[in-house]
Amino acid sequence: MFFAPLVPGLLVVLVGYLVGYGLTVLLSRGLDAAFGAPLGAGVPEVVGWLLGVALLVALVRWLVVRRRRRHQK
Repeated sequence: MFFAPLVPGLLVVLVGYLVGYGLTVLLSRGLDAAFGAPLGAGVPEVVGWLLGVALLVALVRWLVVRRRRRHQK
């Protein structure tokens, strides 16, 4: 039961990871086709995790600000 509240946060990170990874792979393929220089093998994974964590931080910040505004009224 302790981990149940963490599931939505994990889903947010997962969605961010998938979007970041997918976009980076597409960008890498475009760079490879245009210039013959793809990104390194680990770059999409790093970008995916960073985007996932950034999305989680942005969502938590938005929720905190929203909650504070509700309690001020």
